[in-house]
Amino acid sequence: MIGWIIMIGTCLVSALAILAFAKGRRQLWQPVAATVVLAMAGYAWQGRPDLSSSAAQPIAAERGAADALLKMRSDMDQNFGVAKMWLVTADGFARDGSYSAAAGYIQAGLREHPDNPDLWSALGLVLMLASDGEMTPPAKLAFDKARTLAPNLPAPDYFEGLAALFDRKPDITISKWNMVLERATPKAKWRPAVESQLAGLESLLAGAAPPSPELKNQ
Repeated sequence: MIGWIIMIGTCLVSALAILAFAKGRRQLWQPVAATVVLAMAGYAWQGRPDLSSSAAQPIAAERGAADALLKMRSDMDQNFGVAKMWLVTADGFARDGSYSAAAGYIQAGLREHPDNPDLWSALGLVLMLASDGEMTPPAKLAFDKARTLAPNLPAPDYFEGLAALFDRKPDITISKWNMVLERATPKAKWRPAVESQLAGLESLLAGAAPPSPELKNQ
């Protein structure tokens, strides 16, 4: 339990502190994404809180963030139909930072399968990656299309919540991630990661809240 608290607190404190004081989004969004998603999701999926700490190995922030976000989206996919045959290649392009090639490949898949929610969700994420974490109108449109086709698909709300966190709107993040968890099955592969992220964010914001007038007067 102590390991979880340290991991959640360190990730979110670091991320929100960077976002609170940073002037340039483009240079910082990938390291913040790597901090929040890679560290916490990896800890949730593979971590061992009972083990002693060891020295961290350096990673490339951009590739690490992309890998973590793509892994989260893949775990959230419905995996129905033929989406996988397109997404394996598209994800490879995205991991290499070739977001235009990834988007083009997904769009080719959508021309053949326009009603596949996994492809629309993947397109939204790639467009978000290409814009340094910003929820641009094309990315929002892609996520909205995925949500229309599959209302219970978790990826659109999760990534819109993550984009809101990068945009310093944690209240929207909390609302989105709560909706994701309300629709999740108990054994959803991605659930522990989202639960830990949400719990850490709520705890951090509660600790940062100003004291009530009653407490100030005591």
